[in-house]
Amino acid sequence: MRHVSVEEWKKQFDDALIQRSVRGMIHALQSQSTTHAGTARAQVKRTAIYTIERYFQSELDTLFQIAIELCKSKNSTAEEIGSQLLVPCYHLDPCKVEHVLQDLADSPNWEVREWVADACGSILVTHFENFYPSIHSWAKNESENVRRAVVLALMYAGKSRNPQFSNRILNILELLLSDRSTYVKENLGPFAIGSALIKYYPDEVLAWLRRCVLSNDEQVRWNVAMVFHAAVGAHYALEAKDIIDILLMDERPYVQGAVNKALKNIRKRCPEYFEPFSS
Repeated sequence: MRHVSVEEWKKQFDDALIQRSVRGMIHALQSQSTTHAGTARAQVKRTAIYTIERYFQSELDTLFQIAIELCKSKNSTAEEIGSQLLVPCYHLDPCKVEHVLQDLADSPNWEVREWVADACGSILVTHFENFYPSIHSWAKNESENVRRAVVLALMYAGKSRNPQFSNRILNILELLLSDRSTYVKENLGPFAIGSALIKYYPDEVLAWLRRCVLSNDEQVRWNVAMVFHAAVGAHYALEAKDIIDILLMDERPYVQGAVNKALKNIRKRCPEYFEPFSS
């Protein structure tokens, strides 16, 4: 499809919006697709989301219908935009929104999965009690893509730093600590926990890790160790010395590999951790 100027695509998009033509909106967005990802640039998608929300701010039912059509269009850019538009519409039909998002969380397109996880996190922040049971259920889904979406959604919800969320976020993540999926584990210990949640809820996360490290499951211990492989997590090494000491006693190669990675990062980010041993 011919790539058009920003001014031209915006005009095409606005015309489609006035006509309430989802097909027209998708056509305009496709003119901005990149050769790298096959979808429009993030700024274009953000502009489209803002424009649609503003235009239908007093017609929430119409916004909901458009969001659903975009999500079911089989067009990746449209699916990404549609997932975000479902956030303010969640209360209109929670079951339908959850069903659509769960399907998209298993999309073969990694970009779609990212946008959907973000949308799920946003819904958790605004509708935690209602959405939490479904997220809990998704943590047991057979698809690693869906389980990984749970990890990211909980991380995004944690960014709110709402104290009422912390323990319940960690309760679900605990179910996933033993998950052997590479896609899940690489986004759990070293990313969601070590790069984010330990910063948002340091006391709660450290107390939780002290309990989790007592598990004999080597995947659980791998995740605990990899928390401190993250740049943010490494800064909590002194406070977590008792946790790391337990990990150091585990001689299994899988666990020790993670511990060694963590210690290497701690040496760089938190050198004072080693000071008692240098004299």
